[in-house]
Parts: sequence; structure tokens; C-alpha cells
Amino acid sequence: CALPIFGRVGRSIRLPNVDERVGNTPFGVPPTFALKTQTSRDMEGGVRINFDGLELQSSAYMMHLENEVHFSPATFTNINLNPTRRYGFENAASYRVVEDVTLRSALTYTNAQFRGGAFKGKEVPLVSKWSGNIGASWNIWGKFVVLDGDLRYVGSRRFDNDQRNFQPLIPAHALVDLKVGGEIGWAYWSFTVPNLLNK
Repeated sequence: CALPIFGRVGRSIRLPNVDERVGNTPFGVPPTFALKTQTSRDMEGGVRINFDGLELQSSAYMMHLENEVHFSPATFTNINLNPTRRYGFENAASYRVVEDVTLRSALTYTNAQFRGGAFKGKEVPLVSKWSGNIGASWNIWGKFVVLDGDLRYVGSRRFDNDQRNFQPLIPAHALVDLKVGGEIGWAYWSFTVPNLLNK
């Protein structure tokens, strides 16, 4: 049984691309390139367990973002959001039932809030607090034919552009995905049916 512990501290930047900058001004008005660079400071720590076909990983994280690039459907332009914070945990597990069948699952909790500006303490739109999935893989014919099935869950979340948090929530939903694929030598093939039940 292995029990490695891991940790990470990082900084990252996201430069707005040309389309985002050009789209930052009304039609016919030259771009000002006023859109600022998105930056992030983040920390993560967790543990992994691998024992007799069972693999588990659990981690907690925190991210502080500045000038997050956001498309505003109200103005059809890109803007920089006020400072935001995301923290939570991620859990993933897989278990090899028999040689050709593996079960897997994941569960994620995310708390995303504005930490400054007019919307301080409000939830960031389009971020679900809870999400996860359960699924299985069956190696029908070695690596040549593999069947994958997944049930994905996405929790309720704020509508896009609802920084004030006054609109009703987008309801939670669950989707079923099915995929069959494999590899033959250097070639890979797959056939996927996302949202199998047409929800």
C-alpha cells in the first residue's frame, strides 16, 4: 500500500487573446486594449492511496484570482471581474473489480465568491458547488474495444451575469454518456453518444 502526500503552490497568468480584446469595445470603435491580464495565486494539498486495485485521491485547494476575464452577455464585451476566490476539495476513486472491469467515481465541492468590489461575498455565476460522476469501463476485447459509461452530475448554480445573486438558480442536472473505443497499434478510434437519454 502506497500513501504519497503531495502539495503545490503556484502563480499563473492568462493573457486576453486578440478576439477578447477586439470584442472589448462596441462595433466600429477601435480597441483600447484596456482588458487586464488575469492572474491567479493558488495552493493545493492532498493524498493518494493505491492498494490492491483500489486507487483513491483526495485534495483541497484555494485560488485567489485578479482581473478574471469574463464575457458579459449584457454588453457583448469582455470585462475584468472584481477579485474572486475559489476553494474546495476534489475526490476521485477507481476500483478494478476484475481484470477487464473498472469502476470509477469523483466528487468535487467548489465555493466561488467575490472577495472585493461591489459584489463582495456574492457567488460567482456559473460555478456549481457540487459536481461529480460515477462510471465504469469494460475492456470487451483487450485494448481494441473498450466500453465506457458515465453518469455526470452538475449541481445548481447562478445564471451567467448574475453577479448580484438575485435571479433563481439554474437547476441541477444529471446526464448519461456512453462511449465505445479502443486502439489498434498506433491508431485510436471512438464512437461517443453524449447525453444518451436526451436530457
